[in-house]
Amino acid sequence: KMIELKDDATPHTGIIRVFKVSDDGKWFITAGDDKMVKLWSTDSWTCARTVSMPKKVSAAAFTHDSKHYFCADKFGEVHSCAVDDRADPVLVLGHCSTIITDLECMAGGKTGYVLTGDRENKIRVSVMPKPEDRMRFPGSAPEIQSFCYAHTAHVSCVRKVVQKPKVLEEWTTKDTFISASADSYLRMWDAASGKETDPGAAVAFNNGTIVDVATRYEGSHVAVALEGRDTLGVVHLTQFRGVPKLFLVGWGPKWQHAPQSIKFDRQMLLFGVGLKTNDDGSTSAVLMREGKVLDGLEITLSADEAAGKSLTTCFTKKIMSEDQRNSRKKDRRDVKLKRKAEEQL
Repeated sequence: KMIELKDDATPHTGIIRVFKVSDDGKWFITAGDDKMVKLWSTDSWTCARTVSMPKKVSAAAFTHDSKHYFCADKFGEVHSCAVDDRADPVLVLGHCSTIITDLECMAGGKTGYVLTGDRENKIRVSVMPKPEDRMRFPGSAPEIQSFCYAHTAHVSCVRKVVQKPKVLEEWTTKDTFISASADSYLRMWDAASGKETDPGAAVAFNNGTIVDVATRYEGSHVAVALEGRDTLGVVHLTQFRGVPKLFLVGWGPKWQHAPQSIKFDRQMLLFGVGLKTNDDGSTSAVLMREGKVLDGLEITLSADEAAGKSLTTCFTKKIMSEDQRNSRKKDRRDVKLKRKAEEQL
């Protein structure tokens, strides 16, 4: 069934980098390079609000109670917006001099946690502010619960782990989440301590860079997408003597095209977006369900997307010599303005 969205007077004009659905299923948000964050209602399929952010948005997530949504940008800042209020976004927290590559909110502890991964290979776990405090104190960062260090490349995905109560009773660590990185490792963490639940159980995908991870709502397995690979890794979330672990089951069936973004729906069907090469050499985006292309959809591509560059590829740090760095600095806008001001003196 095709659903027509009813937008407001300010539609997206840039690449959409973010698509997140609230836990209650009533809302979803889209955001991207046009610096706009749009809140959509799944009841009326209309845009309920458009918020303009100061920088390009790189990640976003709803709080676990679906009352607010947080937006992270390429300047390293996270802003909070209320679902049922039109107040201006409030600065909640920030990472120093780095890009936030992914953002997730999860229940746990006393009030929940905010998980933020960045380009400097680390994950910050912050204590979730109470609902009444999320919009009250601009710039007052919440308490840092822990930092997670183990990845050796930028963090590409941070995903909360949702388990059935009976399964969770057997786990010694209750507040767990998983992360993936361009270093090809999938890891499971204890949010409270910032330590891996079992460092020896980290899963290494030695034949590719992880670009996305999809979690199932009942928490038994996750699917892992790798750059340029048309099969998905299947990882089992299990435990041994109460210690949560990751176990690589194997590889799923071959997809028609390599997916760059994957998500499970509430019926546990797996959807993915990838690229296909047309007969004339051009490139088109395709939406797939369980590996099969859904026909009848037209998706516009940016130059990077047409070249097959995923967002995680864009986050990969470029190795440059000192001469190359100095050459790039000459073309920066702030350097040009400074040079022009000096010439006028």
